[in-house]
Amino acid sequence: MEEMKRLACIAAVVVLTASSASAIKVEKLTKTRVLASGGVAVSDVEVVSGEAKVLFKDGLSLADRKAALAGGGFGFVQELPGTDGWIHVTLPSGMSVSVGISKLSLVAGVIQVAANNAYRPVKIPNDPSYSSQYHLATINAPAAWEYEIGDSSGVTIAIMDAGIEGTHADLSGKLTGTSQFCDPGASKVIGGDNVACAANNPPTAACNHGTRVSGVAAASSNNGTGVAGVSWNANLISYKVFRDGDCNTDCSSTGVNSCATDDTSIINALAHIQANVNNNPARAVVNISIGGASACDPGVQTAITNAFNAGMVIVVSAGNDGGQVNAPAICDNTIPVGATDSSDNIASFSSRGAKMTTDGVVAPGVNIVTTDVGGSYTSAASGTSFSAPVVSGIAALILAEKPAFTAAQVKANIRGGTDGIGVAALGLPAGAKVPFGATAGAGRVNAFRTLKLTAEGTLAGFEGDQKVIAFPNPFRPTTHGAVTITIPLGLQSTNTKIRIYTMTGEIVRDLKATTSWDGKNDAGNDVASGVYLILAKTDAGDQKARVAVIR
Repeated sequence: MEEMKRLACIAAVVVLTASSASAIKVEKLTKTRVLASGGVAVSDVEVVSGEAKVLFKDGLSLADRKAALAGGGFGFVQELPGTDGWIHVTLPSGMSVSVGISKLSLVAGVIQVAANNAYRPVKIPNDPSYSSQYHLATINAPAAWEYEIGDSSGVTIAIMDAGIEGTHADLSGKLTGTSQFCDPGASKVIGGDNVACAANNPPTAACNHGTRVSGVAAASSNNGTGVAGVSWNANLISYKVFRDGDCNTDCSSTGVNSCATDDTSIINALAHIQANVNNNPARAVVNISIGGASACDPGVQTAITNAFNAGMVIVVSAGNDGGQVNAPAICDNTIPVGATDSSDNIASFSSRGAKMTTDGVVAPGVNIVTTDVGGSYTSAASGTSFSAPVVSGIAALILAEKPAFTAAQVKANIRGGTDGIGVAALGLPAGAKVPFGATAGAGRVNAFRTLKLTAEGTLAGFEGDQKVIAFPNPFRPTTHGAVTITIPLGLQSTNTKIRIYTMTGEIVRDLKATTSWDGKNDAGNDVASGVYLILAKTDAGDQKARVAVIR
C-alpha cells in the first residue's frame, strides 16, 4: 500500500454509498505526486470510508499512542501485525478520508499516515464467450478494466462502416444518438434530395462487416450474453457508408454492383460526426475499418485534419494486402492499425511501411470472436478491420479516464503503452537488421500499460519494463484463455526463444517466439494446476519468471 507522508497532497473526496449497512463503504481519494521529470501525476484511488492507518515515531508505548489518537477523536482498531507499528484507526463519524488524513498527520508523534485502500476482484466479464476472446487476454484487458471500463464519462465510438445491426442483443443497448446513412456516389444528387447523410435509425447493416467491428470495440459486456467489448460502456453510433443493394452478406459484390464506398461518403460522415456526436467531437472516437487507395485524397485529408483538430480520435485499419499502408490510414492525423495473430506474430496480410513507424500500432486481428448479423456471433473475423476496433476500444477507455485528453494525447498513450512483440515475430532471418516499426509500428497494443500511463502519467516502476512478467497471474485457462508474456525492452532482440518448465526443470512447452501460452503442453494437453517457470532467451540475454496455473 502506498504510504502517504505528512505533507502529501490530498484533494476532495466523493463518497459512494454501499449497498447495505454492513458492507464496506468506499470513497475516491485523489492523490498527486511529483514525477522525476518534474511533472505531477494525479490519480483517483478507492479507499475505505471512515478509516485510515498511522505510524508513530519509535519509543512511544501502545498506551501513549492510543491516548494521542483518542485526544484527536480517532478510534483505535488494532496494531497491524508484521508492519513494524502501523495502527488501524477509525475516523470521527462523517469525516472524509482526505480530511482525516490531514488531521491525523497533526497528532503528536505521528510520522506517517495512509488511507486504508480498497480492493476489488479483478474484473472478468460473465459473457459466455469471453474465454474464447484471446485478443482480450493478449492486450491485458482485465488489468486495464481495473482502471476503467468506460463508464467514468460518456464516450461514443462512431463506426464508419457497412452499418450496425441495431437489433443485435449485444449491441442494441449501446446505441446512442441518431445513426446515419451517408450515401456514396452521386445518387443523392441524382435523386434530387441533395442530402449528404440521412437518418438510419435504428441502424441497419448492408453486410456483416460493421456489426463485427462494433462488437470488438464495444459489445455490451458483463451482461451474461455473447461476447465482451474492449470498452464495456462506450456508446456506439453507426455511420453507414455502403448501400444495401451493393453488398452480399459477407460484404462481397452482388455481381451487379460493387460493395464499395467513396471519398465523398467518408468526408460527409466525418463532417456529420464532428457536428453532431455527443455535441462535443472531443468525446468521439471514429473507427474506419475500410481501405483501398494507396494515397490520401486531399479532400479526405482536409476532413480528417479538421476532425482531429476538433478532438476526434481517428483509428483506421492499415490494410490487408501486405504492402504499403492503405488510404485513409495513410492520411495524416490517423492511427493506422496492423494485425497480429494469437501467437503475437504479425499477420502476413497486414499492411506495413513508414506510416506504421511514425504513427501506427498493431493489435490482434486474426480469428477474432465477435458479434455477427442475424443476432449471432462469429469466431472467424480476420483482417486489420478487426484489429482497428481493438484500438478504438482502448481509445474510448482513455477518454473515459481522462476526458480532457486531446486526440494527440490519446494517440501518444496508445503508442507509449505498447509491447514489443519480438523480432522473430516479423518472420525475418535471425541477426537481420529489422525495420521493426515498419511492420509493427510502436508495437502491439497493451491496454493495461496504456491505462496505467494514462491514469498515472508514467510507466515508471512497471516491472514489465525491467523484467519478464506473465499476465494474468494467477492464470485460469478456462477464464482467461491465454496468459501473455511481456518481454522487457532490454531483452528484446533476435533469436527469441520462450519455454515453459515445471519447477523441477521438466520442459512443458516450447513457445519458440510466441509471447502467449494457452496452458497446454507440447502434446496439446492441459497442464495441471501448479507453478511453472518461464524462461525467455534472446541474443540480448535471458530472464526467468513464474506463473501460477489454476484449473
